[in-house]
Amino acid sequence: MKGIRSFISALLVAVMILGVTGNTVKAAEDEDDNVIRLSVEKCVLKPGKKLRIHVENAEDAKITYTSRDTEVATVSKLGKITAINEGTTSIIVLVTISDDEGTETTVKLKCKVKVEEEKVVTLMAVGDALIHENILKSGKTKKGKYNYDALFENITDYIADFDVKIINQETIFINDSSQFAGYPCFGTPKELGDSMRKAGFNVITCATNHAYDKGARGIKDTGAYWKQYEDSVIMTGIYDSQESYDTLSIREYNGIKIAFLNYTTLVNSGSKREPYYIRYYKESQALKEIAKAKKKADFVIVLPHWGIEYDHDPSSEQKTMAKKMAEAGADAIIGCHPHVVQPMKVIKTSDGRRVPCFYSLGNFVSNMFWFKTQLEGMAELEIVKWNGETTVRKAKQTPLVNHVNGNDTEFTAYLLADYDEDVCKKHYMNQRFGSGAVTIKRLKELFNSIGNDKW
Repeated sequence: MKGIRSFISALLVAVMILGVTGNTVKAAEDEDDNVIRLSVEKCVLKPGKKLRIHVENAEDAKITYTSRDTEVATVSKLGKITAINEGTTSIIVLVTISDDEGTETTVKLKCKVKVEEEKVVTLMAVGDALIHENILKSGKTKKGKYNYDALFENITDYIADFDVKIINQETIFINDSSQFAGYPCFGTPKELGDSMRKAGFNVITCATNHAYDKGARGIKDTGAYWKQYEDSVIMTGIYDSQESYDTLSIREYNGIKIAFLNYTTLVNSGSKREPYYIRYYKESQALKEIAKAKKKADFVIVLPHWGIEYDHDPSSEQKTMAKKMAEAGADAIIGCHPHVVQPMKVIKTSDGRRVPCFYSLGNFVSNMFWFKTQLEGMAELEIVKWNGETTVRKAKQTPLVNHVNGNDTEFTAYLLADYDEDVCKKHYMNQRFGSGAVTIKRLKELFNSIGNDKW
């Protein structure tokens, strides 16, 4: 009877995480060995997961377990809960105790059960779509129109199952065909966008050093093109109004809200421009925007255009910026601009988060003739939300190859794993500089030397 009286008094509770994946429980915490109580008062389970609960300090009692909603969770005679479908229910536990005179007293206990599916988003990103003059010409058809499907055809099957597909649009769209141009002042046909969409890309980053190559006209032409598809594609980094600039790019995928913040640390053109045209990296403002996004979204991705060209090692400035971004609330950082691959590193924040930072994915397609620019990176993330917490479950960088045919007239990208020896031998650099300029072995050795962290 002392146990019953003790139970009726208020009990303190504390959160305890069990060592069973997919189960979160709240259990009673009390030092009184005589208290009759449930081992678990609240739990969150994934469908299919099981959890055993029991009544403490009631060895001689009669105990029955009942679920109020068996479509959400069931419970066995011995107290094993099985999660069935998303929802909430309670497990009612009746504990009947007899005193020395045979008088029975029943205590009613309750365990609140929430069943929640794990939400998952898969995400990939590639580097710069850098449309040099020969690439620009390669898309022109005999009828005078443009088609750039070939740039993406060898990765389309691989990326098909990703929920979020990001590409950096390095070169601005311009509607006036007389303004089409390669390096140094790029102007690209909007048909590149058609091929990006056809390949499945649904997040386009445009804050680059070449974003103002065609002035305000390029900003407006590019914005107008992507605005047609805003229901299915996010274009971020350049804007046609202050209102558009101030509106954070946030979209929900499979129940997870993801924010995308795209910055550039440099712009080639010094022409006078509206401050909202391009999201330029100013530290204090950027960190405030990241913190704001963290409050509105489950997961924040920062996509900076930064670093030193042709250097595989992240600069001290990149490392400092990345750390500050992570501390401000970035959950992943995916960078571009150096034209070569830089490593994926794991940044540990003061609040205990692990943030994958892909310092540079290199180019996705280009017409550069340095061996190291032929190696490219693809960022891959698996983002998981469950029980109010969103985390990265998987993070890795996958190597790609920029392939140029022997005549420097056809361009495409391959996964390095899919790159065939016979195709490799036909790479333009092997024709121009001699056999062995680009080999699969050299590409693999270079990628392995980059120094990616393991997640």
